[in-house]
Amino acid sequence: MKTVALILLSLFSTFIAAQENPKDTLFFSYDKNYIRTYVKIPNHFYLKDSNGTNNGAFYFTEVKTLENQKIKSKEICLRKFVRSSKYFDKNTDPKLNDYELWKYLRDYFVFLVKEVDSKKKYIQVKSSYEIE
Repeated sequence: MKTVALILLSLFSTFIAAQENPKDTLFFSYDKNYIRTYVKIPNHFYLKDSNGTNNGAFYFTEVKTLENQKIKSKEICLRKFVRSSKYFDKNTDPKLNDYELWKYLRDYFVFLVKEVDSKKKYIQVKSSYEIE
């Protein structure tokens, strides 16, 4: 009986360890000059540096919006983050490796922090990648 219990316990712990958990939370400042949205798909946030859907495009998809939250967070400039990363090379065409950026950010909880009427609005997003 003890042997069966130990086997079940070891299998259960293996399944728990196999599930991936997000690494951490990132808060990016919402920059309307760098983040583009479209009327037909308002819950998608495209980056100005993204390559477009022919080559594969990175974008954020809105999960939910939190307002009036008292979150102490250090906001990061999204443009500086992307352009200083190993996924961006201004000397190549295309400049941004959308797929690798998506692979990196998919393991994080990501929030876009937008200031609306002197209040912060936290838009939880998930990283997305699409090829048409």
